[in-house]
Amino acid sequence: MNQYANLIAAIAEQTGGEFRPASAEDLASLRELGLPQSVLDFFAKYEPTDCIEGAERLWPIEEILNENSKLVPGCNIVQHGYVVFSTTGCGDTYCFDLNKLSSEGDPRIVFMSHEEDYESMTPESIHAMACEVAPDLRGFLDLFVRDELDTE
Repeated sequence: MNQYANLIAAIAEQTGGEFRPASAEDLASLRELGLPQSVLDFFAKYEPTDCIEGAERLWPIEEILNENSKLVPGCNIVQHGYVVFSTTGCGDTYCFDLNKLSSEGDPRIVFMSHEEDYESMTPESIHAMACEVAPDLRGFLDLFVRDELDTE
């Protein structure tokens, strides 16, 4: 987990955002979404206390749950293995891709547009829309710090 300390410190300094350990209840809710242990371990130490806003937004667990149960596209893609955890100002999303885990169990991070009608798509079409932006959460946070995330 020390692999994240410098990135979190840089994000906090750049954005003024704060992080805290997530509650056991919130971690259980993330587990119900199917997130792997590596992601749970991250949030166990570094949950945003509120929206962390740089060029993109990092959400606290309460909003992650909302994004994946009530908001589009999250509510239409979560059942296909894409868990929204970050968004752009336009409503496009960054998701943990539970369909593609590294050998260490880390999900890749993909970009999904909010302008697509995922509800009417086949699972194959939805998977084809997933655009990889980072091999894992650490890579995503590194791009976040450097303001180099792909938004298209």
